[in-house]
Amino acid sequence: MSEIYFNVYSNNNMIGYHNLIVDRDNNNTIVDIDINFNVKFLGFQIYKYSHINREVWIGNQLKTLESKTSKNDGEKLYCYIKKSNGRLKIDGTNGNFEKYSQLIPSSYWNYDLVTGDNRKKMINTQDCSLIDINITKIGTEKIYNNTLNAEKFNITGKEISGEEINIDIWYDENKNWVKMIFTKDENLIEYFLKNYDANIE
Repeated sequence: MSEIYFNVYSNNNMIGYHNLIVDRDNNNTIVDIDINFNVKFLGFQIYKYSHINREVWIGNQLKTLESKTSKNDGEKLYCYIKKSNGRLKIDGTNGNFEKYSQLIPSSYWNYDLVTGDNRKKMINTQDCSLIDINITKIGTEKIYNNTLNAEKFNITGKEISGEEINIDIWYDENKNWVKMIFTKDENLIEYFLKNYDANIE
């Protein structure tokens, strides 16, 4: 079992966490994801976001995914995926459909997301919408004050809402997700592994 705990910052202010527990048993993998953001200004809450997700994999094939998302404006999103007879049966806020091809969820822990084809479809774990993404390998660099070797990738695309995706993401030598930076609503969002975060008291 491996645990990945991120502190999440918006414009250098800590707004919450993004935690993953990856439990591998022989050929089976269960991933539990818990995300919680709470943005305040002058003591007033201006944005709140929570996301719970469980993925079950057999080898490199997604078997099931079930997520629930709650946003500050009261919007509730869900995504449920189940593999049956070689097809992914998908039921989400974005609608119901089936896919024969394998899809990689937007949970980012899976190194397969950035390997293989430079262009692929990613499924949004919030609402089960499909996102066409482009992946560029930037190279290897040292992060966290030159203490960790990591591969950097850039992921671009567009969500069904029309919102542009532009993510920088890093994986260590063991293919573990270790860092991420992107822009959301003109705010810089940064993920730092808790164990490496210099701002922890």
